[in-house]
Amino acid sequence: MKLTEGQIGAKYRICNLSNLNRIVQKRLLDLGVIEGVEVTCIRKMPFGGPYILEVCGQQISLRKKDVNCIEVEEM
Repeated sequence: MKLTEGQIGAKYRICNLSNLNRIVQKRLLDLGVIEGVEVTCIRKMPFGGPYILEVCGQQISLRKKDVNCIEVEEM
């Protein structure tokens, strides 16, 4: 399932990042966001704004179109 389809506050495991733009993939890799890592969606901003995610003990903000490309599974 896509990360945008998940519940706020639920924990998921990243399954696939290959649908992302290569530049975004590289930046996430630099932050330690890889397949198999646990991710929690903390907040979703209104009007299609960015998502706040907690990954590897840090909070990052990603555009909705990038979060929609991340495939996850429930933990």
